[in-house]
Amino acid sequence: MRIILNGRKVGNGDIAVCFENKAFFTKRGLTKRTVLHELYHHLSYAYGLEIVERKGERDANGYAKDFLS
Repeated sequence: MRIILNGRKVGNGDIAVCFENKAFFTKRGLTKRTVLHELYHHLSYAYGLEIVERKGERDANGYAKDFLS
């Protein structure tokens, strides 16, 4: 996964977005928790997992929380 600090590519008021093999972050969004959240999305994309969007967000938040605690 390639991490890019470029807030213009994020859009929609978000602080980070993962697209294919790249993760885009704003300066405010470059935190450990957000990076882990986007890493979960990258891993699910890399392994070809098809997860419902709402469940994927909840799982990604849980992954980041578990990793940091």
